[in-house]
Amino acid sequence: MKRLVPAFLIIALSACGAKSASVDSSVAATESSATPTTLGVTTTTVAATKNPPSGEKAVSCDAKAISASYGEKVKAEACTATWAVGDTDRDTWNCPKEGCEQTRLFKLVNTKWTVVSICYRDQPLTHYNRSCYIPNAGPATLAEIPPSDVACAIWSTNRALKWVEETGCEPRQADINAALSGKCDGYFDASSLPVERCDHGPAVTEMQKRLRAAGYSTQVDGYFGEAMAKAVYAFQDKNKLMKSGIIDSATWKALEPNQSTLPGTDRNGDGLVTPDEFR
Repeated sequence: MKRLVPAFLIIALSACGAKSASVDSSVAATESSATPTTLGVTTTTVAATKNPPSGEKAVSCDAKAISASYGEKVKAEACTATWAVGDTDRDTWNCPKEGCEQTRLFKLVNTKWTVVSICYRDQPLTHYNRSCYIPNAGPATLAEIPPSDVACAIWSTNRALKWVEETGCEPRQADINAALSGKCDGYFDASSLPVERCDHGPAVTEMQKRLRAAGYSTQVDGYFGEAMAKAVYAFQDKNKLMKSGIIDSATWKALEPNQSTLPGTDRNGDGLVTPDEFR
Protein backbone atom coordinates (compact mmCIF):
# COMPACT_ATOMS: atom_id res chain seq x y z
CA MET A 1 0.00 0.00 0.00
CA LYS A 2 1.28 3.45 -0.90
CA ARG A 3 1.90 5.87 1.92
CA LEU A 4 1.26 9.59 1.69
CA VAL A 5 4.35 11.72 2.13
CA PRO A 6 3.91 14.44 4.80
CA ALA A 7 3.14 17.81 3.28
CA PHE A 8 6.12 19.56 4.90
CA LEU A 9 8.46 17.36 2.85
CA ILE A 10 7.13 18.67 -0.43
CA ILE A 11 6.40 22.33 0.28
CA ALA A 12 9.61 23.38 -1.44
CA LEU A 13 8.81 21.31 -4.52
CA SER A 14 6.92 22.56 -7.51
CA ALA A 15 3.40 21.19 -7.77
CA CYS A 16 2.76 18.42 -10.26
CA GLY A 17 2.38 19.85 -13.69
CA ALA A 18 4.17 23.13 -12.93
CA LYS A 19 6.86 22.37 -15.50
CA SER A 20 5.99 21.27 -19.00
CA ALA A 21 7.65 18.43 -20.86
CA SER A 22 8.81 18.26 -24.44
CA VAL A 23 7.28 14.99 -25.50
CA ASP A 24 6.56 13.46 -28.87
CA SER A 25 4.16 15.52 -30.95
CA SER A 26 1.98 12.43 -31.20
CA VAL A 27 0.77 13.00 -27.62
CA ALA A 28 -1.13 16.14 -28.51
CA ALA A 29 -2.75 14.44 -31.48
CA THR A 30 -3.71 11.25 -29.70
CA GLU A 31 -4.38 12.32 -26.14
CA SER A 32 -7.95 13.46 -26.74
CA SER A 33 -9.00 11.33 -29.71
CA ALA A 34 -7.26 7.97 -29.64
CA THR A 35 -9.11 4.95 -28.37
CA PRO A 36 -6.96 3.18 -25.78
CA THR A 37 -5.69 -0.22 -26.74
CA THR A 38 -6.82 -2.98 -24.44
CA LEU A 39 -3.86 -4.90 -23.07
CA GLY A 40 -4.61 -8.59 -22.94
CA VAL A 41 -3.55 -10.45 -19.81
CA THR A 42 -1.79 -13.64 -20.81
CA THR A 43 0.15 -14.84 -17.79
CA THR A 44 -0.96 -18.15 -16.33
CA THR A 45 -1.22 -16.72 -12.83
CA VAL A 46 -3.56 -13.91 -13.83
CA ALA A 47 -5.56 -16.01 -16.28
CA ALA A 48 -6.30 -18.46 -13.51
CA THR A 49 -8.01 -15.72 -11.52
CA LYS A 50 -10.67 -14.99 -14.16
CA ASN A 51 -13.56 -16.90 -15.70
CA PRO A 52 -13.66 -17.16 -19.52
CA PRO A 53 -15.75 -14.47 -21.28
CA SER A 54 -19.41 -15.24 -21.84
CA GLY A 55 -20.37 -12.69 -24.49
CA GLU A 56 -22.89 -10.98 -22.22
CA LYS A 57 -23.26 -7.23 -22.61
CA ALA A 58 -24.30 -4.58 -20.14
CA VAL A 59 -28.05 -3.89 -20.09
CA SER A 60 -30.33 -1.53 -18.22
CA CYS A 61 -31.07 -2.90 -14.77
CA ASP A 62 -34.65 -3.94 -14.03
CA ALA A 63 -34.42 -3.27 -10.31
CA LYS A 64 -38.08 -4.04 -9.75
CA ALA A 65 -37.79 -7.49 -11.29
CA ILE A 66 -34.59 -8.25 -9.38
CA SER A 67 -36.16 -7.05 -6.13
CA ALA A 68 -39.33 -9.10 -6.66
CA SER A 69 -37.29 -12.21 -7.37
CA TYR A 70 -34.84 -11.70 -4.53
CA GLY A 71 -37.53 -10.83 -2.02
CA GLU A 72 -36.03 -7.53 -0.88
CA LYS A 73 -35.66 -4.10 -2.44
CA VAL A 74 -32.44 -4.01 -4.45
CA LYS A 75 -30.71 -0.89 -5.71
CA ALA A 76 -29.10 -2.40 -8.79
CA GLU A 77 -26.19 -0.36 -10.18
CA ALA A 78 -25.01 -2.35 -13.20
CA CYS A 79 -26.35 -5.46 -14.91
CA THR A 80 -26.07 -7.99 -17.68
CA ALA A 81 -28.75 -10.55 -18.50
CA THR A 82 -27.68 -12.88 -15.68
CA TRP A 83 -25.47 -10.79 -13.36
CA ALA A 84 -26.04 -7.65 -11.31
CA VAL A 85 -24.21 -5.57 -8.74
CA GLY A 86 -25.88 -3.44 -6.10
CA ASP A 87 -27.05 -3.04 -2.54
CA THR A 88 -30.27 -3.64 -0.69
CA ASP A 89 -32.04 -0.97 1.36
CA ARG A 90 -30.82 -2.75 4.46
CA ASP A 91 -27.21 -2.43 3.28
CA THR A 92 -27.41 1.30 2.72
CA TRP A 93 -28.77 1.95 6.21
CA ASN A 94 -25.42 0.81 7.59
CA CYS A 95 -23.23 2.78 5.20
CA PRO A 96 -21.44 6.07 5.88
CA LYS A 97 -22.19 9.11 3.72
CA GLU A 98 -19.46 8.22 1.23
CA GLY A 99 -21.12 4.90 0.45
CA CYS A 100 -20.84 1.21 1.21
CA GLU A 101 -17.36 -0.32 1.18
CA GLN A 102 -18.86 -3.64 0.13
CA THR A 103 -21.59 -4.54 -2.33
CA ARG A 104 -23.45 -7.63 -3.48
CA LEU A 105 -23.05 -9.70 -6.62
CA PHE A 106 -26.36 -11.14 -7.80
CA LYS A 107 -26.80 -13.96 -10.30
CA LEU A 108 -29.89 -15.19 -12.10
CA VAL A 109 -30.13 -18.93 -11.44
CA ASN A 110 -33.13 -20.89 -12.74
CA THR A 111 -35.19 -17.68 -13.13
CA LYS A 112 -34.41 -16.52 -9.57
CA TRP A 113 -32.00 -13.76 -8.56
CA THR A 114 -29.77 -14.69 -5.65
CA VAL A 115 -26.68 -13.25 -3.92
CA VAL A 116 -23.63 -15.31 -4.80
CA SER A 117 -20.98 -13.19 -3.06
CA ILE A 118 -20.25 -9.89 -1.36
CA CYS A 119 -17.14 -7.97 -2.42
CA TYR A 120 -15.13 -4.92 -1.44
CA ARG A 121 -15.62 -2.19 -4.02
CA ASP A 122 -11.97 -1.08 -4.07
CA GLN A 123 -10.66 -4.48 -5.22
CA PRO A 124 -10.87 -6.06 -8.70
CA LEU A 125 -12.82 -9.28 -9.02
CA THR A 126 -9.60 -11.08 -9.91
CA HIS A 127 -8.85 -10.84 -6.18
CA TYR A 128 -12.00 -12.80 -5.35
CA ASN A 129 -10.40 -15.07 -2.76
CA ARG A 130 -9.21 -12.06 -0.75
CA SER A 131 -11.91 -9.47 -1.36
CA CYS A 132 -15.13 -11.45 -1.86
CA TYR A 133 -16.94 -13.84 0.43
CA ILE A 134 -20.00 -16.06 0.40
CA PRO A 135 -22.44 -15.06 3.15
CA ASN A 136 -22.33 -17.50 6.06
CA ALA A 137 -19.80 -19.68 4.23
CA GLY A 138 -16.36 -18.20 3.61
CA PRO A 139 -14.09 -16.88 0.84
CA ALA A 140 -15.52 -16.78 -2.67
CA THR A 141 -14.32 -19.06 -5.44
CA LEU A 142 -14.38 -18.64 -9.22
CA ALA A 143 -17.90 -20.10 -9.20
CA GLU A 144 -19.12 -16.97 -7.38
CA ILE A 145 -17.36 -14.52 -9.73
CA PRO A 146 -18.70 -13.31 -13.11
CA PRO A 147 -17.02 -14.11 -16.44
CA SER A 148 -14.19 -11.72 -17.27
CA ASP A 149 -16.20 -9.66 -19.79
CA VAL A 150 -19.15 -9.39 -17.40
CA ALA A 151 -16.80 -8.23 -14.65
CA CYS A 152 -15.50 -5.52 -16.98
CA ALA A 153 -19.07 -4.44 -17.73
CA ILE A 154 -20.49 -4.30 -14.20
CA TRP A 155 -17.55 -3.93 -11.80
CA SER A 156 -16.11 -0.41 -11.98
CA THR A 157 -12.87 -1.27 -10.18
CA ASN A 158 -11.94 -3.80 -12.87
CA ARG A 159 -11.74 -0.88 -15.32
CA ALA A 160 -9.58 1.34 -13.09
CA LEU A 161 -6.18 2.14 -14.63
CA LYS A 162 -4.19 0.46 -11.88
CA TRP A 163 -5.99 -2.85 -12.53
CA VAL A 164 -6.67 -3.04 -16.29
CA GLU A 165 -3.41 -4.83 -17.04
CA GLU A 166 -4.53 -7.57 -14.65
CA THR A 167 -8.23 -7.66 -15.52
CA GLY A 168 -7.93 -7.22 -19.29
CA CYS A 169 -10.65 -4.54 -19.30
CA GLU A 170 -10.51 -1.51 -21.58
CA PRO A 171 -9.49 1.56 -19.58
CA ARG A 172 -11.76 4.58 -19.39
CA GLN A 173 -10.64 7.63 -21.36
CA ALA A 174 -11.61 9.90 -18.48
CA ASP A 175 -9.24 7.99 -16.20
CA ILE A 176 -6.44 8.30 -18.74
CA ASN A 177 -7.01 12.04 -19.04
CA ALA A 178 -6.95 12.35 -15.26
CA ALA A 179 -3.69 10.39 -15.09
CA LEU A 180 -2.01 12.82 -17.46
CA SER A 181 -2.80 16.14 -15.82
CA GLY A 182 -3.68 17.95 -12.65
CA LYS A 183 -1.90 18.98 -9.49
CA CYS A 184 -0.88 16.65 -6.71
CA ASP A 185 -2.08 17.40 -3.20
CA GLY A 186 0.59 15.08 -1.84
CA TYR A 187 2.98 12.35 -2.93
CA PHE A 188 2.84 8.62 -2.22
CA ASP A 189 5.64 6.08 -1.86
CA ALA A 190 6.08 4.20 -5.13
CA SER A 191 6.24 0.86 -3.36
CA SER A 192 4.57 -1.33 -5.98
CA LEU A 193 3.43 -1.42 -9.59
CA PRO A 194 1.85 0.43 -11.21
CA VAL A 195 3.87 3.59 -10.62
CA GLU A 196 1.73 6.64 -11.33
CA ARG A 197 1.38 10.39 -11.11
CA CYS A 198 1.82 11.73 -7.57
CA ASP A 199 4.14 8.86 -6.62
CA HIS A 200 7.70 9.44 -5.44
CA GLY A 201 10.80 7.48 -4.55
CA PRO A 202 13.65 5.45 -6.06
CA ALA A 203 11.38 3.64 -8.51
CA VAL A 204 10.29 6.96 -9.99
CA THR A 205 13.90 8.13 -10.22
CA GLU A 206 14.98 4.98 -12.05
CA MET A 207 12.20 5.32 -14.62
CA GLN A 208 12.91 9.03 -15.09
CA LYS A 209 16.51 8.16 -15.96
CA ARG A 210 15.31 5.68 -18.56
CA LEU A 211 12.79 8.05 -20.06
CA ARG A 212 15.52 10.66 -20.49
CA ALA A 213 17.83 8.06 -22.02
CA ALA A 214 15.05 7.24 -24.50
CA GLY A 215 14.82 10.90 -25.50
CA TYR A 216 11.91 12.14 -23.40
CA SER A 217 12.11 15.36 -21.42
CA THR A 218 11.44 14.87 -17.73
CA GLN A 219 13.28 15.82 -14.58
CA VAL A 220 15.17 13.22 -12.57
CA ASP A 221 13.91 14.27 -9.17
CA GLY A 222 12.05 11.22 -7.91
CA TYR A 223 8.62 12.84 -8.20
CA PHE A 224 6.06 11.62 -10.74
CA GLY A 225 4.45 14.79 -12.02
CA GLU A 226 2.44 15.80 -15.08
CA ALA A 227 5.52 16.11 -17.29
CA MET A 228 6.57 12.55 -16.50
CA ALA A 229 3.02 11.23 -17.05
CA LYS A 230 2.95 12.74 -20.53
CA ALA A 231 6.42 11.39 -21.27
CA VAL A 232 5.27 7.91 -20.20
CA TYR A 233 2.18 8.24 -22.42
CA ALA A 234 4.34 9.22 -25.39
CA PHE A 235 6.71 6.31 -24.73
CA GLN A 236 3.78 3.91 -24.58
CA ASP A 237 2.34 5.28 -27.81
CA LYS A 238 5.66 4.91 -29.63
CA ASN A 239 6.20 1.37 -28.33
CA LYS A 240 2.62 0.19 -29.00
CA LEU A 241 1.86 -0.35 -25.33
CA MET A 242 -1.42 0.39 -23.61
CA LYS A 243 -1.51 4.20 -23.44
CA SER A 244 -2.33 5.26 -19.90
CA GLY A 245 0.40 7.54 -18.58
CA ILE A 246 1.06 5.15 -15.69
CA ILE A 247 3.89 2.63 -15.52
CA ASP A 248 2.40 -0.87 -15.45
CA SER A 249 4.51 -4.01 -15.66
CA ALA A 250 4.66 -3.99 -19.47
CA THR A 251 5.87 -0.38 -19.54
CA TRP A 252 8.28 -1.06 -16.67
CA LYS A 253 9.82 -3.90 -18.67
CA ALA A 254 9.92 -1.86 -21.89
CA LEU A 255 11.67 1.04 -20.16
CA GLU A 256 14.29 -1.33 -18.75
CA PRO A 257 14.55 -4.64 -20.66
CA ASN A 258 17.65 -5.55 -18.64
CA GLN A 259 16.06 -5.72 -15.21
CA SER A 260 19.38 -6.66 -13.60
CA THR A 261 20.47 -3.02 -13.89
CA LEU A 262 17.81 -1.95 -11.39
CA PRO A 263 18.83 -1.59 -7.72
CA GLY A 264 17.21 -4.73 -6.39
CA THR A 265 16.69 -8.47 -6.82
CA ASP A 266 13.92 -10.39 -8.55
CA ARG A 267 12.98 -12.26 -5.40
CA ASN A 268 9.72 -13.74 -6.68
CA GLY A 269 11.18 -14.88 -10.01
CA ASP A 270 8.62 -13.11 -12.22
CA GLY A 271 11.29 -11.57 -14.47
CA LEU A 272 10.84 -8.07 -13.04
CA VAL A 273 12.68 -6.17 -10.33
CA THR A 274 9.70 -4.21 -9.00
CA PRO A 275 9.68 -1.32 -6.48
CA ASP A 276 8.93 -3.63 -3.57
CA GLU A 277 12.10 -5.58 -4.46
CA PHE A 278 14.39 -2.55 -4.43
CA ARG A 279 17.14 -2.49 -1.83
